[in-house]
Amino acid sequence: METSAPSQETLSNFARSILTRNLRVRPGERVTIEAWPHTLPWAVALAREARRLGALPLVFYEDEDSYWDTVARGGARILGTVGDHEWATLSKTNVYIHMWGPGDRVRLASLPAAQSGKLTAFNEEWYDRARKAGVRGARLEIGRPYPTLAKAYGVDPQTWLDQVVAASMVSPADLERRARPVSRALARGRTLRITHPNGTDLTLGLARREPTEQVGRPRIGDRKRPLTFLTSIPSGAVRVALDESVASGTIVGNRTCYYEDGVATEPTFEFRDGRLVGARFGSGGERFDGPFRTGGAGRDRPGWFSIGLNPKLRDTPQLEDVEDEAVTVSVGGNRYLGGKNRSSFFGWAVLAGAKVEVDGHSIVPSE
Repeated sequence: METSAPSQETLSNFARSILTRNLRVRPGERVTIEAWPHTLPWAVALAREARRLGALPLVFYEDEDSYWDTVARGGARILGTVGDHEWATLSKTNVYIHMWGPGDRVRLASLPAAQSGKLTAFNEEWYDRARKAGVRGARLEIGRPYPTLAKAYGVDPQTWLDQVVAASMVSPADLERRARPVSRALARGRTLRITHPNGTDLTLGLARREPTEQVGRPRIGDRKRPLTFLTSIPSGAVRVALDESVASGTIVGNRTCYYEDGVATEPTFEFRDGRLVGARFGSGGERFDGPFRTGGAGRDRPGWFSIGLNPKLRDTPQLEDVEDEAVTVSVGGNRYLGGKNRSSFFGWAVLAGAKVEVDGHSIVPSE
């Protein structure tokens, strides 16, 4: 099933919200926008609205068919190489807008690791150059909904797209206001407890680490977390790296785990003495089990905790943790959030409707 073409009003409202409320684009700024065939209408709308704000947009276009033709002909190294002319553009960019591409993420996920590694060989250098140039920007989830991925997830693509659009336009100021009390509690607390009538009763440790508030605005000048100059939209979550040595009890997820090529459902994690001692799924557990076997030291330790804030999402692919009041518990690596776990493994369970307490006091997003 295909999605219907968005109306001009929807495109304009979406673009205006992203540029003004999230990225706060100013007159004279240079705005670079990535586009693929499935995101071209959104890119055009962003360029149009940027000009209305007095900014100077440039649309970078990549064709889906020609991309895959190059891959099929053994050209992964070419696709993973950035020319000096593109680096020059990045160095002169104030605002960068990325929309996920290529669209066929299922095909991308099926490539051998060596080949996919060549396709993204530029990644680390790109972020380093963008940070040095003072770029701010956003990754727009509007690029995720795609026929092959919707089929793999078993979701209606139109519902998926509509939720992404609506959630993208939730006010960052509102998300920030709701995030602050949750962030303060997680920063100051020592013990985190999650309970739910479905059998969840899990106690985790907090280590006085600074939470990350994802509210849809880029964080400029953060050297500890350099990737935050590109914010994810839709947004709305508070995340914190857990104490890697503290975890006991069980969490039973009631939201789908969306991987790059499919899903895992009904996750149940059991912890004892700070370690994961059991992981079960209703379906799709192989997506967890395979990487877990090769995840190395720390794969069975608690990673991070988050609570979602966005009221326009419900069991939405790749945004399950951003849904309002959905809590996420991960296992494995958490270094990128300020933790100590270096494991390459990442697994997670998401539970909506839970009671969450920090040092015996209930925390929920504040109205």
